[in-house]
Amino acid sequence: MMDKPYTLANKNKNLFLKTFKDTYEHSPWVCERAYDETKNDDKYDDLDNFCILLANEVKASVQSLKDTLIKAHPMLALKKNKQKNLSDFSKNEQSKAGLSSCSDEELEVFAKLNKEYFEKFNFPFIIAVKDKNKEEILENFITRLENDENDEKNEALKQIDKIAKIRIKGIYGK
Repeated sequence: MMDKPYTLANKNKNLFLKTFKDTYEHSPWVCERAYDETKNDDKYDDLDNFCILLANEVKASVQSLKDTLIKAHPMLALKKNKQKNLSDFSKNEQSKAGLSSCSDEELEVFAKLNKEYFEKFNFPFIIAVKDKNKEEILENFITRLENDENDEKNEALKQIDKIAKIRIKGIYGK
């Protein structure tokens, strides 16, 4: 069984960072910043407390880092030949939501929405896809296109924290 965050942080910094580096998509800085606090307090062996710590690291970061974190996320339901930058987590999550088995027509709808969304907000649409199907994801996509940029950035960050929590729980088989 994998050591919990505090225990892992106290045993091996490199293993801690390797274990959690992609919980925030291509943004290992989140876990790097949380390392010392995790190492110094055993309350972070509680996964909810650990996830709150990571979310607070994001909240406390400067806007440019938040923007970079948001832009590090992939677009949804890309054709296989355009999925180069997907983390293993993203590949697995999108596959389980049925996004890797979209028909050509569905891929066209996602491509159109991805384009509209990116043109409006200048970052990809982000949603925690766990326990959602393609229809629910598309419904969210369409609804959120009506948001303003500030609301959508805030929603993206909320979704990113949800995704990270799902990933961390997955690391521990929960």
